[in-house]
Amino acid sequence: MHKKITYAWLADKCICVLLILSMLSVVRTEIAGFPVYSLFLLITASAWLVIKIIYAGRKEVPFPTVRYLTDTAAIAAIVYAVFSVILKLFSTSEEGFIDFSWNAEIIALAMICLLVSSGVEFKIFYLDLILYCGLLVAGLYLLGSLENGWRSSIMEPFFADSPQISSYFLLIGMISVYGYCLCRDKMRSGFYIMVSGISFFVLFLNRNVMSLWLMGIYFLTVPVVLRPTAILVKRVMQLFFLYLFMLSNMSLITEYTQIIRPEVSYSLEHSVYIDLLVAAGGIIFFHYWDRIPEGMDLERLVLRKMQKAYRFILMTVLLMFSTVVLGGGWAALPDSIAYNMVKSFAVPLAGSIGQSESGILQCFQTMGVLPGIFLMILMVLFTDKMCRNYALDKPVTGILILISGMFLIQLLFWNPGIHNIVCYFYLLVLACFYKEEEKQVESVGIKLSELELKV
Repeated sequence: MHKKITYAWLADKCICVLLILSMLSVVRTEIAGFPVYSLFLLITASAWLVIKIIYAGRKEVPFPTVRYLTDTAAIAAIVYAVFSVILKLFSTSEEGFIDFSWNAEIIALAMICLLVSSGVEFKIFYLDLILYCGLLVAGLYLLGSLENGWRSSIMEPFFADSPQISSYFLLIGMISVYGYCLCRDKMRSGFYIMVSGISFFVLFLNRNVMSLWLMGIYFLTVPVVLRPTAILVKRVMQLFFLYLFMLSNMSLITEYTQIIRPEVSYSLEHSVYIDLLVAAGGIIFFHYWDRIPEGMDLERLVLRKMQKAYRFILMTVLLMFSTVVLGGGWAALPDSIAYNMVKSFAVPLAGSIGQSESGILQCFQTMGVLPGIFLMILMVLFTDKMCRNYALDKPVTGILILISGMFLIQLLFWNPGIHNIVCYFYLLVLACFYKEEEKQVESVGIKLSELELKV
């Protein structure tokens, strides 16, 4: 029996090709000076648009129309990129080579925006596909990070680009954490834990302090953005403790073993402070967790009070993060255990801020003032759409918004690289336009003498 070829089936295949190409194209290769990935990206997006046009007119597949400001912005981006190509071709410049790669990338991203906003069904398989590809790249990275490990000259540019590695494995880590929190199958839960552990370890080997902070902020944000059921909080905390435990032991692995390359190093003092935080946090968390009566349905029990605690801790961490980014006088703090602990986390973060150039700033420098302003306006439009689409009982939309928010933050501090940008951008547009039905949760409540857990 032959499977009926529909637009949904063809669009699904285009999305899979797009994600696989983006996740596996970690090495820049060129043909006649033109990046191969940019060419494949344009071809894939164009094929998807052609399929949409062919199936247009049918009742179930309407042709994309300009319904949102983001659609207008996407069309404007395509027009600008095309006119830029024409101006370059007829320019009197004496340069022998003209770079059209960014034009192709802008046109492809704009077409993806138009196609997704016109209505695309989302599948959790897309997130799993990202994890499968990420595991392969993680294996190659781990081999190259060993003391006597194999490191190909082709992969060397990828190893040297710390921001791109951070952006890549932040995506893997965030998706795997979400998968574990919502998965109820034991085998798949084990898979998500394994992927999470590998992504954490690669982030630690990359040693980009900003990425470590962003991953920690992500853990604190999940119970705030999603409905904080007891099972969600339990699973988030399991992976958060795993993350901190691995981080605290990196000094032992790097300083007292010969497994990892010597250029990767961690301070033993930082490890001690992290252990103290884990111990204190664990005592407080389990003090409240043990008050939940046995036999309660953790799927239906909503921890409102604990969500407020998470929100308070998150606001405190974000305040500290913002203070460091804006420039705080941490070196002038008085000498004490508490201040030394704060300084031990703040000073490395402050030092990492100037190591990479902002993706937004690079856009101004390489493309010009107009594209830079356009990018900032586009970020505002997407943020507004995500806020309008958000609801506490939309778990998939909520996590897509959270991942997209982390992507927008990354643009403030580094350039994630075009292959990372494509994956993040697809999830960003989905977060804006995915029509998810709100998940109705029949929650239960209990009242204890010192702790109240209720709807």
